[in-house]
Amino acid sequence: MKKNRGKIIVILLFIAGAIYGLYPTYQSTTLKSEIEKFGSSPKDSIAKAKFLVDHGEELKAAEQKAIKLGLDLRGGIYVTMEVDVLKFLEEQALQKDDIFTQVLTQTAKEEAETETPVVDLFVKNFKLIAATKGKALANYFYFNGVSDDNQVIAQLRKGADEAVDRAIEIIRNRIDQFGLTEPTISKQGTRRIVIELPGVADPLQVHQLLEGTAQLEFRLVKNPEIVTRIIDKIDRQLAKDSLGMAALTGDSTTALPAADTSAKPSALSATKVDTTKKKAKKSIAAADSVKKDTAIAATGKLSSIDSAHRADSLAYAGLTSTQKEIKFKKEHPFSYILAKGQQKDQFFISEADRKLIKQILNRKDIKPIFSDEVSFMFSKPIKGQNGTNFYEIYFLNDKPELTGKVITNARADIDQSNGRPEVSMQMDDDGAKDWKRITGANVHKKIAIVLDSVVYSAPVVNGQIPNGNSQITGSGDMAEANLLAIILKAGALPAPVKIIQEQVVGPSLGADSIQKGTWSIIWSFLAVIIFMAMYYVTGGVVADLAVLINLLITLAVLATFGATLTLPGMAGLVLTVGIAVDANVLIYERIREELAAGKSLKLAIEDGYKRAFAPIFDGHLTAFFSGVILYSFGTGTVQGFAVTLMVGIAASLFTAIVITRVIFEILLERKPSLIKFG
Repeated sequence: MKKNRGKIIVILLFIAGAIYGLYPTYQSTTLKSEIEKFGSSPKDSIAKAKFLVDHGEELKAAEQKAIKLGLDLRGGIYVTMEVDVLKFLEEQALQKDDIFTQVLTQTAKEEAETETPVVDLFVKNFKLIAATKGKALANYFYFNGVSDDNQVIAQLRKGADEAVDRAIEIIRNRIDQFGLTEPTISKQGTRRIVIELPGVADPLQVHQLLEGTAQLEFRLVKNPEIVTRIIDKIDRQLAKDSLGMAALTGDSTTALPAADTSAKPSALSATKVDTTKKKAKKSIAAADSVKKDTAIAATGKLSSIDSAHRADSLAYAGLTSTQKEIKFKKEHPFSYILAKGQQKDQFFISEADRKLIKQILNRKDIKPIFSDEVSFMFSKPIKGQNGTNFYEIYFLNDKPELTGKVITNARADIDQSNGRPEVSMQMDDDGAKDWKRITGANVHKKIAIVLDSVVYSAPVVNGQIPNGNSQITGSGDMAEANLLAIILKAGALPAPVKIIQEQVVGPSLGADSIQKGTWSIIWSFLAVIIFMAMYYVTGGVVADLAVLINLLITLAVLATFGATLTLPGMAGLVLTVGIAVDANVLIYERIREELAAGKSLKLAIEDGYKRAFAPIFDGHLTAFFSGVILYSFGTGTVQGFAVTLMVGIAASLFTAIVITRVIFEILLERKPSLIKFG
């Protein structure tokens, strides 16, 4: 027992880790079943709203870590979109003549029949049609400092790749806003984007979501005095309508969800609030001016719970802090939600509070209060330390100062003076004139960069920018700077995106697939364990235990690494059961041969494992490489099968070689008479 103590600890850690990895799946399933119990009556609707407010964050966190189901199991819509790279090339050309049109026409004919990158097709046809007539690419395309045809081709390829990346970012942003869980967005080939939307059944809704024009805007952050006045009005309206708030929160006492104290916004890596390291706030400066590391924010902040409002200070006199909070929550319900996540001049809210705020702002009696003056917008999700999402809320002008149509280019780079990431942004002549006026009138104020109603950044204006060339500093790293550059260029998307394929999988079909797939695993598992127990007796029972642990580890790995379980993936699980048992059969047959040769039980087990290891390892290795090849060259469901197969093979090797041997060695020490191999 002592010599196996280290192995036993490792095995127990694996099992504990597998249970921990699968717990979110159990938690998510349990919460969803609770939600499904609510009916459609008004009373059930209020109870359901309260349940979602109380457990919304918990369910969201569990779903993010749970095993994800593919479209064939859950139902939804599978969409293939294609970026029109040929249109991008046409719009990039400074001049177009009959020869250029011939090249485009020929490329369009070949494009539909091949997966060759469009730029390569275009270049090939250009050489065959235009070059023979004395034309060069430089006659049609111009890039700063580029005159050689090879350099032009490189720039066209880069631009085409960026157009696809921008389209992916826009699509991901819209899907996030749509509130879908577990969407899959991937690049296929050089110009196609594959999107899986589980749980969506309306194709028209998907078309509107994915094919609309991207809206990039620059909006000024609203004056804090105006924001405070509007929030006071919202508070008064909500306080008057206590019944409406009760229905909204599911609580007659207007109880709001408690702040998440386990992951304070100040500790979030994606925010600019950091109490341990001072960071420069994001700022906009002229490209030819001296950049500043710090900037003055002119946003102010709302009244906190302790100080409340000056006009109400007498009403709070003599009350304890708890009484003040209860009174403030009742009289200022909207301010209370905002104040929970306040960090200086920034406001961070949970997923549940974001939904609650949207519900409040969409009310017919609330919308007229602010719609002509302020737009309430949210940042992209910010990951908290416990895996939950936070959002920063912004108070912006109701109309944009400028749109993204004026942006001609944006790129991420490193500031040579301090080594920090920065984003350079260029505008056309009309945009530069407007930008000069806007930045000159709003020095030391924040201007939010908004794409499809999501705020990506809100840098501070350091000074007037006369020529439209701006530097945006303050990005945490190059990945964040690159994302911002993509967002800025997305407002003038040069290549249209169209849906070329669409499949709808009904939820009933998915439910039927889950049921049949689950039963196939259960029946195969039962057949295997019964056969093994009858044929190999004790050895069969030990092998059955190893198969069970194998399935547990495989499913936990899929959940932990966010892999999607598909119907072929379930087939991979069934195959894994067979592979796991096959390894034990090889070992047990070797042991039986050693016993037949007259060796002792202990020596037979030792030699059986030793001699069976090589063929077992070789077989598992070749099967694993088959999975690698399937994953590398396959797509969609083939990759789902390959992932499950590879994880199952690795787990099978561990359970068959390590776990079963440790069990036999423990039995040899304690009860050798129990060991039988048929």
